[in-house]
Amino acid sequence: MIEKDNYIKISIDMLGSETSIENIIKGLNNSFLRNDNYYFRLFGPSYEINNELSKYIELKQNIEIIDCNEMVKMTDKPSDIIKAKKNSSMFRSIDSVKSSDSMAVLSCGNTGALMALSLLNLKTLESIKRPSIASIWPNINGESIVLDLGANIKSDSQYLVDNAILGASLASVLLKINNPSVGLLNIGKEDSKGNDILQKTSQELQSLSKRGLINYYGFIEGNDISRGVTNVVITDGFTGNVALKTAEGTARMIQVFLRNALNSSIMSKFGAYLASFALSSLKDKLDPRVHNCGIFVGLNAPIIKCHGASDHIGIAYAADLIYMLIKDDVNDKIKKNIDKQHSN
Repeated sequence: MIEKDNYIKISIDMLGSETSIENIIKGLNNSFLRNDNYYFRLFGPSYEINNELSKYIELKQNIEIIDCNEMVKMTDKPSDIIKAKKNSSMFRSIDSVKSSDSMAVLSCGNTGALMALSLLNLKTLESIKRPSIASIWPNINGESIVLDLGANIKSDSQYLVDNAILGASLASVLLKINNPSVGLLNIGKEDSKGNDILQKTSQELQSLSKRGLINYYGFIEGNDISRGVTNVVITDGFTGNVALKTAEGTARMIQVFLRNALNSSIMSKFGAYLASFALSSLKDKLDPRVHNCGIFVGLNAPIIKCHGASDHIGIAYAADLIYMLIKDDVNDKIKKNIDKQHSN
């Protein structure tokens, strides 16, 4: 029997997306089976939630349901939500981190609203100007952390330096890498390339690197992301979001091309059968469902944003990710990295 003091408690926004309550609960159960000291607060319609929970007897013991039917729609403006939707599942799940012992939030809802409400209620870590959206990307060497993916579309050297600190801290926790390398996304690797903001950011990161506060690699190009040249890739939110959508589209295109090629003849189907294990591994690496999570980093609690049409696989991956962030005290590591920077 696990003591309640040892529970890792998180809040789940159950409404406001195409992801069904059935898929959310199935995904949470899959994560719970791997992390049995997980405890979930579910914000949504209690009747529907209880119907689904009847399939998961063990999970139900580690669930608290907060009944609410108001949702934040994908079309809602963040400014309107702050004023008019304080009883929504999204608002209440975020507020629960501030007002209870919930440690994080998982949502599939409106990204802009989730960021605005999280910033309003949870605030940023000391000296971090703006939170960023980070994600784990596959590459030929393994995985890397890429940020920002859409939180700050304005390019600013301070935001980019903050991203380097946040991204390096995330990589040390999620990828288990000591002193992860950091690359600054640019249109070329040469020192003379890029606009004034990128030039200034690079100079600041070089200074931090010389003082041993960060492992700065230098400029990298777009194709270096998939090559895994650095463990962390930093960029502004506009460029990062375009890169993210391009990568997702390319992964889906490869999957379609591969499926069509393998079904094109009897011989290709036989070849696919013989290579089924290798093809399954490739499919897993390119599966957008397990790379669709945005980590809101730089806030006083982890917030995970799943794709608005996630299935149970994506939800389970997101829940596992939150568990790791909390268990390994990612915010504590970020604070220590910030303190190191200030003390030097």
